[in-house]
Order: sequence, then C-alpha cells, then structure tokens
Amino acid sequence: MPAPTAEQEQAIRDAVVRGFDDQVRFLQELVATPSRRTDEADAQRLMARAFEDAGLTVDWLYGRGAGDMKGGLVANLFAYKALRAAGLLPEGRVHLQSVPEEECTGNGTLSVMQHGYTADAVVISEPMGEALVRAHLGVIWFDVDITGTAAHAQEMSRGFNALDAAFALIVRLRELEQHWNEITVGDEHFGDQEHPINLNVGVLEAGEWPSSVPDRCHFSVRVVVPPSLGSQRAWEQIEQCVEEAREQDPVVSRGHATVSRSGFFSDRYVLQPGSEAEGLLRELFSDVAGRELEAFATPAYIDSRVYGNYQDVPSLVFGPVAESLHGKDERVNLESVKRCTEIYALYMARWCGVREG
Repeated sequence: MPAPTAEQEQAIRDAVVRGFDDQVRFLQELVATPSRRTDEADAQRLMARAFEDAGLTVDWLYGRGAGDMKGGLVANLFAYKALRAAGLLPEGRVHLQSVPEEECTGNGTLSVMQHGYTADAVVISEPMGEALVRAHLGVIWFDVDITGTAAHAQEMSRGFNALDAAFALIVRLRELEQHWNEITVGDEHFGDQEHPINLNVGVLEAGEWPSSVPDRCHFSVRVVVPPSLGSQRAWEQIEQCVEEAREQDPVVSRGHATVSRSGFFSDRYVLQPGSEAEGLLRELFSDVAGRELEAFATPAYIDSRVYGNYQDVPSLVFGPVAESLHGKDERVNLESVKRCTEIYALYMARWCGVREG
C-alpha cells in the first residue's frame, strides 16, 4: 500500500488544526448529552449522526464522561475526518467502533468481534495520559445476598441483622484482597505497585426502615484479578472465602449468604513489545509530541483484552490526558486531545496507506 507523501501528511496535520474548533464544539455537545448506564440512547444517536455525516457506517459503542472516554471517541472520528478534509482516503479498511458495556462486561466489543470485525492492529483511545498501556489486569463483578431474621428493634435479640453478616463477610473478603496483593509482589508488570489488587464494595442495600431489624442485605463488588491466578481460579477462591465464612464465622453463620457473578469475568492482557503496530505509534508520538512514548501497567480493565487475547491482534491503548475519571469534576485536556487526534490521523494514513479521493 502506498504510504502518504510528506505533503499529504502535512495536509492531514493542517486539517486537524482547521477542524479542531468544530471538534471541541462537538465534544462539548457530547459531554452535555446524558449517557448513564441504561440511558445511553441519546449519546449514541448523536454519535451515529456524526459517523453518518462523516460517510461512515455506524457501529455502536457507549462511553461516558469528557475524559473517559468521549474525548478519545471524538478524536477517533475527527482523525478520520481530517484525512477526508485533506482530500485523502485510506487504502486499507478502517473501523471506527462505538460499543456498549465497556464499564461492566466488555460485551460490546465482544459482540463486534463476533460479528466478524477484525484488523491488523487496534488503537483504543482510552484517557491514559498520552502513555501506552503495556499490561492491564482482569476484573470480576459479583453479588452477595444475605438473609437474616426480621424483628422489632426493641427485640433485636429475637432477630438477626443481615447487615451484621455483610460487614463480617466484607472483612473476610478484605483479607482475601490483602493475600492477593501479597502474591502479586514481584510480578513482572505489577509487582512494584503499592496496591494493585483492589476490592471495591460499590453497592450496599439493606432494610426497609430504622425500627425493624433488616432480614436481607445485598452488596455488589468489583475486584481485580491477580495476574498469577486468572479469572477462574480467582472466582474459585472468592467462593471458597464465602463458604468458609458461612461455616466458621460466628456472625456470618447466623444468616444465609450466597455469592454469584454479575458482570465482568475477564483476564488480563499484556501487549508484547516490538510489534510493527507499536513501532509506528512510537514514531508518530515522538514526531508530534517531541518526546519518547512511555509505557506502563494499569490495574484498570480495558477492552484491549478482547482483541489481544482472543484474536492475537496487537491492541494499543493510548489516549489523551484526563483527570478525575468517573468523578464530578472529570475533565480532559484539549491540547492533549488535539495531539492525539493528529497522531490517530497520521497513524491511519501511514498504517493503511492513502489515495487521493
């Protein structure tokens, strides 16, 4: 495939600059569009219209937040539009994907893969501070349900508070979390991180009103999978932890606790160094940013594991600088978005080759 000429690459750069005000306005519109889980249709319709306006066939992907990852999603689109504005078309096939469930299952990207979409390389524009993700860990979501015995608050001894069992069981799970961090010390990618394995109790529900002893409690957990275990062995240890608490803990054993998987059940992914795909990203980053591209390992989940683990396609996770992800003051750096957009556009041109059109 013919590589872009120096003049064509300069035209791409100029097109990114000329189109950036429109890009920022579109990003503001997308950030202002609600996209909470189960309420993402309006944001997806907005992206669908934008993809269609760019002459693309729409594939669906849901995202949220200025940084995580609407800034990256819009950068992908406007990188493609920069090629078109420069009077160029990629010789190779380019897929722009917008998919659901990245925050809880990864099923959106899995569905895209199952529908036959694949490539020679994948670039995922997650907000990684303009660094490359070398490795990320797997994640498991699970639910715990506990039943107790209801009673009037003045006769608490006649009942059993399901919340008490939940608190005691969470202590047991914290001990498992500590053990998993201990066995991760010395790992090639995560061994030098202070606390890479995090167990987060994200939802806790119990009771109906203050004057009754709660006879039920539900809590939901997201936990990172230790690199030495994998998701299946980690899940077996979670089940064992709950079972031992049921049998041995004097508080948990007074209720009835069950545990079930509820979302993520994924393994880690390691991007092996030295691929042609990574080499091109490093070359372009050095050219545009004026410094060497750094790589790091993150305990976060990323959809790169889908293409990397299931199709052996090098999956490059690289995106703009953003802060306070999932927080009320989340923000993305616009200059960083512009740099990433330029890199993505040039990456498409050099990887695929271009023709006038």
